[in-house]
Amino acid sequence: MRLNLIATTHIHSAKNRLYYLKPLFIAAATIGALGSLTSAQAKTFFTDTSVSVLYGTDYELAEDGELTTVTLEHASAHSWGGIFFFVDRLQGVSNAEGSRAKDIYGELSPKFKISDYNNGFIKQVNLAGTYEFGSNSSGFEQDNFLVGIGADLNIPIDGMKYASATLYHAFNDDTFSNADDQQITLAYGWEKNNFVVDGYVDYSFNNDDKANQLHINPQIKYNLQKVLGIDNRIEVGMEYSYWKNKFGVDGVDQSVPSALVKVHF
Repeated sequence: MRLNLIATTHIHSAKNRLYYLKPLFIAAATIGALGSLTSAQAKTFFTDTSVSVLYGTDYELAEDGELTTVTLEHASAHSWGGIFFFVDRLQGVSNAEGSRAKDIYGELSPKFKISDYNNGFIKQVNLAGTYEFGSNSSGFEQDNFLVGIGADLNIPIDGMKYASATLYHAFNDDTFSNADDQQITLAYGWEKNNFVVDGYVDYSFNNDDKANQLHINPQIKYNLQKVLGIDNRIEVGMEYSYWKNKFGVDGVDQSVPSALVKVHF
């Protein structure tokens, strides 16, 4: 009996370690795959990898509203399309029992060029996909696959670096629902005189089990690279998150600013 108890304890301990290490393995494997894919017979127009730290104190569905988020992010554009990838590690404050929220959330979003245009509002039409993965210490898990069609847009605003619009069909699979829905995603980036404004807007709808969601998430930053006289970009600023019906929970609306530091490599 004692041996069985010891063995069971070790098994659970190993499972817990694998639970927390799994997202790190996914991140490492993904970055390795991105490097292999983007270097093989493709012209690279742009590539960027960064780590950021985000801190806010008024998040909905978080213990005392406080969350610290560390994000590893990669974005690149190529002759065949592009890739956007990020993984978040979120940690909350300790509750009365001494435990704290430890969440993982990430997305891998490739796009493949279908056609491009020299002039006009639409620059490029893409076949787009996204893999959303996440888990937390309470046992929640999700594996969602999104497939859609999108366009890179030519916005006639001085300093506009990129803009895109994509319509997805989402094949959802999470702890609380596996109902499909649709999602519209807008992404944008603007920079001038070391000021940077970028972010996204997600609108998810037609889910039988959840309320429609609207998530508006801009980041407003200042690039300190020239001020500090260094080779790497270091951006400081804030992120604002407006999330109506957060996680599809009807009536849970989030409106929170967070401090942000972002280092590019």
